[in-house]
Amino acid sequence: MTAVERRAARLWRIRVPGALLSGTAVTVRLDASETDARIWVAVGAGHRRLPLSIGEAWAVFKLLGEALDITGDPPAFVRTPVQPTSR
Repeated sequence: MTAVERRAARLWRIRVPGALLSGTAVTVRLDASETDARIWVAVGAGHRRLPLSIGEAWAVFKLLGEALDITGDPPAFVRTPVQPTSR
């Protein structure tokens, strides 16, 4: 990651269809500076943001993957590639 990429926030967003009228947005934001990186996870309108360190984010990723593995095949909307955007 270059110095410019470290300063610019990157966002990944996907909508969960069928929840309410327009679906629920799930957003992940990566803020990375020269000395620190922080990941934020938001579900819904963004009022419920959870800050995570990189290590914590990897732990959540691992645990969610293990838990979801027993629920069957992922829904179709999850198979769509998600491109990061800047603010």
